[in-house]
Amino acid sequence: MISSDQIRAARALLNLSQQDLAAKAGITAKLLNDIEAGSARPRSGHLVVIKNALENLGIEFLDGSGIRRKGEALDIERIEGSDLLQHFYADILNALPKTGGEVLYMGVNNPRFGHYVEEKLQAYREFEGEAIERGIGERLLFLEGDTNFLSKRNGYRWIPRKLFGETPITIYGDNVSVILWGPPGRMIIIRNKAIAETLRCHFEAIWSLGEPVPDDIHEKHRVKDESETKV
Repeated sequence: MISSDQIRAARALLNLSQQDLAAKAGITAKLLNDIEAGSARPRSGHLVVIKNALENLGIEFLDGSGIRRKGEALDIERIEGSDLLQHFYADILNALPKTGGEVLYMGVNNPRFGHYVEEKLQAYREFEGEAIERGIGERLLFLEGDTNFLSKRNGYRWIPRKLFGETPITIYGDNVSVILWGPPGRMIIIRNKAIAETLRCHFEAIWSLGEPVPDDIHEKHRVKDESETKV
């Protein structure tokens, strides 16, 4: 369990007052002062809430009596193979909360990769059903004039070619995926909050310049399921 020395050191590193830390931990400032001064024998539950509060603020507790700021997480995963799309959509669902969240797509160019369209449609429909059920939103930046819409929801904006990148990039949570369709298909997933936030800012800037796709055009051209096309 953490020590009074670690608590004081962590507060100093964060430039946090006893009142501020006590509020975040849900205890009184007097109790925190007594714990740090060693004049009170704290319950384990009190130390747990203090530790959790400091960890949420970016402190990592080391073996012994040391502390440090948490290092920035960076993980890079490479996927290749026939189940690329299944892995892609499963990763999005795993990364986002059980309810809510948003997926941002850039550089989607469905006609360019015709050999994937049927497979992509099937994998996407399975993902879309769960995404709608969980309240996960989607927005997509499409090349102006492209009407190859897969989503049943109209979250599309057309952007001019000078702003359109040919490499599909998807941003979700603290993750960024980059797909190279190939063949062979390959995908890189970068798990880093700063990178995700930077690309999210770029997306929002381009989105603000895009032209919303009219609902009637979206409905007319979107790829329909078999059940929708049966008379």
